[in-house]
Amino acid sequence: MLEFHTPKIEDREWVQPILSASGGMGSESAFGTLFIWSGSYQIRIARYEDFVLLRYGRDLHSYGFPKGKGDLSDVLELLRRQAQEEGQVLRFWGLSPEEKGWLESQYPGQFAFSSTLDDSDYVYESQALAELSGRKYHGKRNHIAKFRKQYAYTYEPVTAENLPDCEVVAREWCLAHGCGGGLQDENCAIVKTLENFQALEFQGGLIRVEGKPVAFTAGEEVNPEVFDIHFEKALDGYNGLYTVINQEFVSHALTGYRWVNREEDMGIPGLRKAKESYYPAFLLEKYSAVAL
Repeated sequence: MLEFHTPKIEDREWVQPILSASGGMGSESAFGTLFIWSGSYQIRIARYEDFVLLRYGRDLHSYGFPKGKGDLSDVLELLRRQAQEEGQVLRFWGLSPEEKGWLESQYPGQFAFSSTLDDSDYVYESQALAELSGRKYHGKRNHIAKFRKQYAYTYEPVTAENLPDCEVVAREWCLAHGCGGGLQDENCAIVKTLENFQALEFQGGLIRVEGKPVAFTAGEEVNPEVFDIHFEKALDGYNGLYTVINQEFVSHALTGYRWVNREEDMGIPGLRKAKESYYPAFLLEKYSAVAL
């Protein structure tokens, strides 16, 4: 059987090049995603020849589509046998439309597919987020203008020196919005992000108002075309702060990428409205598949 293990920092050296070369645009195609969310979603990884294999879930397992080079049919059979030995049917999660199409063509009628909007990643043109030009972004530009008029603020990239200030923002946000319940997993992922920021080769931005840290954002490169933003946290009481941290970070750090992935909305109405307000170039739909 394949030996899956919890992602460790040292795995990044071999995992990320394979994921990057696969050309995937989803958040799960970046090592940092697998690492920081490994506890919440029981993410495990394994290496088979030149493939990265992903597994999700504690008891009922789902696999990611194999990433790498080689005979995909051989890997699929390996995963099918693995599932059978565990007393389960073969399941996949997070399939891109192209991966779903490959399974349908190679195994016609052998999988049942499903998807929900909740799991789709919102993907934007980096230039659009940086410039916010045109009538549709009029409201965003107004928010930024009002913020700049009202507050004396500074922007800076996240570094080893100001990581403690990001922790301050994360802690204050957590206390204001709740550290348990549905936010517990996210808070744990933020802690892992800040503790391993440099080792994960993340990038981020920090905003201060009159010297006080009030917002930060963090993410990582998926591949040379795509950057994934994992977190944006802004303290309450500063109107327009989320709009400002978004635009400042993209314009300072991400214009070298064509696309910015701002991940899914998880079916949360307010989050969906916020992501839609930036007019995504497209939604990256993700599919689940269950062997029949």
